[in-house]
This record gives sequence, C-alpha cells and structure tokens, in this order.
Amino acid sequence: MTEDSVFRLLGPKMVGPSSSHTAGAVRIGRTARLLFGKQPKEVDVYFHGSFEDTWRGHGSDKAVIGGLLGFKTFDERIKEADKYTKEAGMHVRFKKIKLGKRYHPNSIKIEVMGENEDSIYVIAESVGGGDIVIREIMGFKTDITGSNVTIILRHSDLVGTLSKITGVISSFELNILTIRSKDIPKKEEALTTIEIEE
Repeated sequence: MTEDSVFRLLGPKMVGPSSSHTAGAVRIGRTARLLFGKQPKEVDVYFHGSFEDTWRGHGSDKAVIGGLLGFKTFDERIKEADKYTKEAGMHVRFKKIKLGKRYHPNSIKIEVMGENEDSIYVIAESVGGGDIVIREIMGFKTDITGSNVTIILRHSDLVGTLSKITGVISSFELNILTIRSKDIPKKEEALTTIEIEE
C-alpha cells in the first residue's frame, strides 16, 4: 500500500504496543524465516533509525524473535518470545546500525544462519499499520510489499533457467506482472522475484 488507509492507521490484530515497531517487526522476522526456508540457528538483528532508540521499550526485539519462530502478529507468546529461543535452538544477537539516508527510518537488517553455514540477509522497512516492504535480499534490491502474490526463487544461474520458470508459470495460466533477476555474488546462483496477478 502506498497511500494511507484506515487499515494502516488502525493496524492489524496484534500484540502491542506499536503497529510499526511490534507488528511490523514480527512480520519482518517471519519473512526472514520464510525466505530462509527453515528455523534459523544463528541470527544477527540490526536496528536502524527510530528502532535504534526504541527497540527495547516497544518490544521490537521480542517481536522479531517471535517472527523468526513463526509466530503471527496476534500471538500472545510474542511478549515472552525470548523464552522460546532455547527450545528452538536459536541464538539471536541485537545490534544498532546506520544503513544510510536512503533507507526508511523504521528499517531492520536480519542475517540468518543455519547449521551448515548456509545464510541469507534481508533488509526490510516497517511502514505503518503492520505493513512492511522488503527492500533487499542478499544484496538484491527489491520492492516487495505483499500486495501481490510474489514468488522468490534462488536458483542455478544457467542459460534457459528463467525461460523454464516463466514457462511453468504460464502453463498455469497465470499472468506475470514483474520479474527481476540478479546474480548472487561469488556463487553460480541467481535470485529472481516474480509478482503474479491474482
């Protein structure tokens, strides 16, 4: 959503106190987990802008942990999410970061790692009302709001791969709105985002 709406002003069903610093933070953590594809083991969370000074008071740390554990914004366990990390085998560190002026003041960078040293990082913005925008995945600039169905693929960077991917999508009679692809540095892989018309 780019315009203010009653849903952004009121926010989603959530554990408080803040739709931006709590509900948005849950969704950013949950998105990082979904993109990683499994329960992370080691996580570094970097708070930028307004999060730098308010993350403890607004419970943004517990909110991100809740998202990383797969909790939804209204899950009461968010208030004590840090208690569930040991059971999940997850260790989380919190730090402050200055990402630069081009990033929204409610931005979070999350680096997640697994047991086999596999890792990804995500930079996302909490833009109000619990809404988020994914701005970067592994150095790949994005603009994912969740307003359209979005497919995110990490795949071999081989000739013809994108043609095969779009062919499969077309076979289901789905219309592609946008497609972006970029090589992942130092790997023979690429990251592709595809928005689908519902």
